[in-house]
Amino acid sequence: MIFDCDPVAVIERQLEAYRALDAQAFAAFYAPDAVLYDHPDTVVMSGRAEIEAMYAQSFAQSPNTTVTITSRIVSGRYVIDQETLKDGPLEAEATLIYRFNGDCQIDRVDFLPLQMVSQ
Repeated sequence: MIFDCDPVAVIERQLEAYRALDAQAFAAFYAPDAVLYDHPDTVVMSGRAEIEAMYAQSFAQSPNTTVTITSRIVSGRYVIDQETLKDGPLEAEATLIYRFNGDCQIDRVDFLPLQMVSQ
């Protein structure tokens, strides 16, 4: 089966919404039943509505957080991003594994343990 989707374009548009602090636009890239996990199986958020609400709260609490993609692997319907997050003097590295459904929506994200770089 060929995966007819450009997941990189979706991730880039999702990052634009993140950087714009637009929780509604950010959540729109997720399937209605998407699940976000602390890898491997601890549910962090479930469903587009909860994702939107949690990110709206996060954006309000940390409006100066920046994210930079430092490396990316794409394999079919999966995208693995290594990110650097900065909020003032705090800096951390995060690894996220995105999975896409057949409608080119993110239906699962696995967050690997965050690595603090500076505090």
